[in-house]
Amino acid sequence: MKFYQRIGMQMPIESGIEQGWCVPPVCEIARIPALDLTGITMSGGDFNETQLSEAIAQDAVLNRICLVTREKQHGQTVVFLPSVATAQAAATVMATQYGMKAGVVYGKQDEDERRGIIADFRAGKLTVLVNCQVVAMGFDVPTVTTLILARPTRSRSFWLQCIGRATRPLRGIVDFLGSTPESRRAAIAASQKPCFRIIDMTDCSLDHRLITAVDMFCVAPKEVLTRAKALAAAVPEPATPDELLAEALAQIKAEEAAKAIEARRLRMSGQATGTVITTAVDLRATGKRCVGTYHNPLRGKYTGCILSELPLHYVQWAAQNGKLTPWIRTMFRREEVRRNARR
Repeated sequence: MKFYQRIGMQMPIESGIEQGWCVPPVCEIARIPALDLTGITMSGGDFNETQLSEAIAQDAVLNRICLVTREKQHGQTVVFLPSVATAQAAATVMATQYGMKAGVVYGKQDEDERRGIIADFRAGKLTVLVNCQVVAMGFDVPTVTTLILARPTRSRSFWLQCIGRATRPLRGIVDFLGSTPESRRAAIAASQKPCFRIIDMTDCSLDHRLITAVDMFCVAPKEVLTRAKALAAAVPEPATPDELLAEALAQIKAEEAAKAIEARRLRMSGQATGTVITTAVDLRATGKRCVGTYHNPLRGKYTGCILSELPLHYVQWAAQNGKLTPWIRTMFRREEVRRNARR
C-alpha cells in the first residue's frame, strides 16, 4: 500500500532458522490419486474456492486425507482444508473412523465452542486440529510439530503463513542469556522438537521456496475504517422483518448443512486402504530445492523419473534440443551443470 518509503528490517524464515530462532522443516509430498486440479480455474491469483472445495469434498479424497494424517501425524498436528464443509467432514471421519482425537474450528463457529476446542488442543486433549482459514495467522501453539496442508494453493504468502504455525521452538529452549546462533541451533536440535514436519498433499510446495512476506502484517485502511465504525456505532436498532427472515433462512441453511454432514459420515463407512506414498524434499537454509529432485516432464521411456536418476546422455540431449520449450531446456541444463559440479 506504499505506506513506507523503505523496509527497516525483515526476517525471512530461512534467516530465522539460521539464527536459531526458528525450528527447521522436514517436508514430504503426499499423493492423492483421486484429486484432480486440472479443471479448476484461477481467481485472484489462487484456485477458485468453490471448485476447489468440490474437488476436495469427494469421499475418496477426504478418506485419503484422513489416512495420510493418521500415518504421518507426529505430535500435535494442524490440518488445513479449503472449506467449512470439508473441514467438518474430515474432522468427523478422523474421530469416528480413524481413531484420532480430532476437533474442528472455522470462522463462523460459535466463539465459545471454538475457544473450547483450541483450549483442548493446547492442553493435549485433542491431537489433531482441523481448520478452515482460522489458524493460518496469529495461532501460537509451540507444541505443533506436524502440518497437513490439504488445501491446495498457488499463493506463496498463504502457504508461508500456514507453515509459520509450526516454526516456533518449545518454550524456554532458545530464551537464555548469552545465547548465540550456534547455541540456539544446538538447543533446538537437542530439544523434543528438533524439527517440524510439512505434509503437503498437493504439488504446491514443489514450486515454493521459503520466501519473505514483508507486507503480510500490514492492515489495510478499509479494514481499519470498518473496525472504527463498528466501535463508534450507537446502540443497534431493532431488526427489521427482512433481517429476521434472513436470519431464519440462515438457520435453516445451517441445519441442512449439518444433516448433509451426518449423511456423508454414515455413507463413508470403513477406512481408506493402501500405502501412503510421499516424496521427501530437502529444504536447506537457502530454502531452494535441488533441481535433481524435479520430475522429468517429457513423455517416453523416462516419463516421471526424477532428473538425478536419468542417464547423462538423455540429460545432454534434452538440454540441447531446440524443439523443446525454453524452460524445459533450462531445467535440463541446470541438471547437467549440477552433475558436472559434483565430479
